[in-house]
Amino acid sequence: MASSALHSVFDEAVLHHEFKKRGINIRFIPVIWKYLLLNEKAEVFEVPGLSNAAYDVLRTKFIAMTSTVKATVQSADQSTTKLLIQLQNGSFIEAVIMSYDTRLGTYAGSPRPGGPRATLCVSSQVGCKMGCTFCATGSMGFKSNLSAGEIVEQLVHATRLSQIRNVVFMGMGEPLNNYKSVVEAVRSMTGHCFQLAPRHITIST
Repeated sequence: MASSALHSVFDEAVLHHEFKKRGINIRFIPVIWKYLLLNEKAEVFEVPGLSNAAYDVLRTKFIAMTSTVKATVQSADQSTTKLLIQLQNGSFIEAVIMSYDTRLGTYAGSPRPGGPRATLCVSSQVGCKMGCTFCATGSMGFKSNLSAGEIVEQLVHATRLSQIRNVVFMGMGEPLNNYKSVVEAVRSMTGHCFQLAPRHITIST
């Protein structure tokens, strides 16, 4: 099977379906994700400790990452990092890491609590149907929806650059026009190895 036809291993619903269909224990999923997060260059079939059936499914139907970071651009004050990401169909999307320190300034005359934070702004579509004149993405027109795996992969790319605490769906696309994939991606972000708190994810519409 050509790699362009393979699913992202971070597309949890598809992986779950394929494992259940073959009678494979779905507890392997967080094991696979954690290994790939820690081993950026690893292939899916290199994850240790899986069953032969799991390796067969991974080798024939999935790939570690369907997207690649083609460029990163950091702001002059180093507070934001823009990631230009190419999907396996050749389209480009953007994700942005925003870093800040919540201790800056004062609150009620006292130092603010907290510390360094990083928020990731993710895309949910290539282009957008809304056509908002104030938005650069709106002028592109609608190209395609992202899969849940392609959305989660933005978090994977960003996690390798910074410790992400928050995710906002304020990048390219209208999240609620890609409802199913967005909901699946949020479930993946709040479960397994990412374990983001639900209150730290914002969907802007």
